[in-house]
Amino acid sequence: MSQVDKSQSDPQSPPSSKGRLKLILLILLVDLLGFTLVVPLLPRYADLAGFSPTRIGMLMSAYPFCQLFAGPILGRLSDRYGRKPILVASQMGTTISFLILAFTKQFEFMLLARMLDGASGGNILVAQSYVADVTPPKDRAKSFGMIGMVFGMGFILGPTLGGFLSGIDLGPNSLRLPFLVAAMFSMIAWIIVAIKLPESRPAGSNLGTESRVIGREGVRTVMRDHRLQLLVLASALLIMGWSSLEGTFSLFLKRRMGYTPSQASWAFAFLGFVGAFGQGFLIRRLVVRFGEKKLVVAGMCTLIVGFLMLSQVNMTVLLLPALVVVGLGQGMANPSMTSLVSRSSGPAVQGAVFGAMTSAQTFARMLNYSFANQLLGRFGEAAPFYTGALALVLGLVVVRLAIRRLNADPLDSHSHGA
Repeated sequence: MSQVDKSQSDPQSPPSSKGRLKLILLILLVDLLGFTLVVPLLPRYADLAGFSPTRIGMLMSAYPFCQLFAGPILGRLSDRYGRKPILVASQMGTTISFLILAFTKQFEFMLLARMLDGASGGNILVAQSYVADVTPPKDRAKSFGMIGMVFGMGFILGPTLGGFLSGIDLGPNSLRLPFLVAAMFSMIAWIIVAIKLPESRPAGSNLGTESRVIGREGVRTVMRDHRLQLLVLASALLIMGWSSLEGTFSLFLKRRMGYTPSQASWAFAFLGFVGAFGQGFLIRRLVVRFGEKKLVVAGMCTLIVGFLMLSQVNMTVLLLPALVVVGLGQGMANPSMTSLVSRSSGPAVQGAVFGAMTSAQTFARMLNYSFANQLLGRFGEAAPFYTGALALVLGLVVVRLAIRRLNADPLDSHSHGA
């Protein structure tokens, strides 16, 4: 028995690092299928329950709000007690949250479910730490790129499945089915973690800062570097603009276009496909030719145009080209921004800097989920796209200033602890 335990905690023993990487990526995909299945339908579900725009915004904001605080706690607990037990506990929390959503239309219980899911949402951050544990440093960029690919697959397959399930007529309880299926996916991920996933770190082991997702070191590093300050601010404004669509798109499609829940899910799936094409195929070719600095500017400009196009859409024939523009813009801007931050921070603090950027983005998303739904309720369906475009214009100004400073003061002049 002791030999078996030892083999599971020893990174050099079977299963191989490659095998554990495939397993954690599978777990992430199954988990994301549940998440992306629910997100497009949640505002519609809340709207059918008769909730005000304020309450819908609170439901959308509860997840990132709790994730913002729970992520660092779960990260530290996984450092101390190991990745597996924290993944098991957080996965169960996500399963319970989906079950609550499936069986209630009371605002207080739905809010509790979203808060529980947000508090459990740090499991994605713990999974990223697991990937760092089982991947040699020279292969980590490739491994984290595979995480991005899994996210892209999740944001295509989840809404597609949601569109199919929400098209099944079960009477007044039709929208319960996607939440129950999401709970099933989360339970499957929980079972795989509990039974198949070996621990990547012995409990109580002393970990370096590179496994930390969010921490004070990242904030200090960003605040000391004028270039990183601007890049992190620009990345937060990018996400703030994007969340104007993310948090209101389902209701926009219902009120402006008359879309059913099934049709709205298909629209989300189409947007996910275009974004995945941009991030997984197009960006690789464009970055070699133009570089990240030009691409992040081009991507944000494209997003602004796409948002203005969406604000005028009133039929499907106009919606699809607008979604192509928006998806390609996000597909160019987001990975280019991430790459710029990576190139502007030394390897010794890169994980901490990414943690600070993640915190800033989560905070921006939390604020705008609520604000965008308020705008939609008060000023109409187009209002969130106008304010989203404004946030992107501000982000464009900030990123241009950051690029100017990067050109004048390259990474070589800063050690960042490297």
